[in-house]
Amino acid sequence: MEVEVLKSLGDDMTLWRYMSLDKFINMFDDGGIYFAPLQVYSDSDPFEGYPPATVMKALYTLTDDTYDESAKLIAMANEMEKPLPQKLEELLDKIKKGIGSRAADFRKGVDVAFKGTVVSCWYYSDHQSEAMWKLYGDQGKGIAIRTTVGKLKIGLAQAVPTEKQKKIIVGKVRYLDYADSSLTPLDCVVDGHVVPLLKRMSYAHENEVRAFMAPDVDASSLDTFVIKPYLAKCNIPHLIDRIYVSPYASSPYIKAVQAVAKLYAVGCPVEASNLLSGVSELFKFHVDDC
Repeated sequence: MEVEVLKSLGDDMTLWRYMSLDKFINMFDDGGIYFAPLQVYSDSDPFEGYPPATVMKALYTLTDDTYDESAKLIAMANEMEKPLPQKLEELLDKIKKGIGSRAADFRKGVDVAFKGTVVSCWYYSDHQSEAMWKLYGDQGKGIAIRTTVGKLKIGLAQAVPTEKQKKIIVGKVRYLDYADSSLTPLDCVVDGHVVPLLKRMSYAHENEVRAFMAPDVDASSLDTFVIKPYLAKCNIPHLIDRIYVSPYASSPYIKAVQAVAKLYAVGCPVEASNLLSGVSELFKFHVDDC
């Protein structure tokens, strides 16, 4: 599989993936990284996969000339002597239906192209995130794997391409105020891409990096296309630098995670997060006697 890392990222940048134990096990059992369609995130964020209105409008107007020409044909036909030949009537009816369904067809195409994009989401930071532990930590029993952009790239390169999905792109999400009326389409381009590298400012705490692929869709069969996920088969143990267990987890749970890691021959360390420890270090200083 071809993998392209966009210019906003560097190979040595640290990435994290916070997850529950079942997803941790599934990742090793499946032997790969799961790419979910953006559609599945619509419940938590209805805007997921959609760019701001300025981009939507620009995309919609790309076909203005085509629809204007269709409207001119209809107007011309209205001036012609009746009755018209049957085949011409059938053609005009088809054109009228196309004009009438323009908005619905646009929405359908956008949903397939954007919501059908498959992604693997990662958190970018040199440090652990208390917010991410709570968001994705499975009520105090979460797990976080740590890797780098470079290792992710090497791992994803092992994946098997499909007939239409031959390239994985890795880029950093840009967070925008979708309500900002001054936004231009150019403001919404991230390293040459729009979807899925745009999200609203309300989600900026996720500091997200996304690996993504376009949907495996044939443009001639949008009506029957079923949005589906993708599993990027790769060597998961080689991908991971370190595994951390939630700072809110108990000792038996930590041992359970270590046992699972051993079962799947994970060579990297598995340890409890030190996010909440180390307070006593604040007082380990030496004061010279006066």
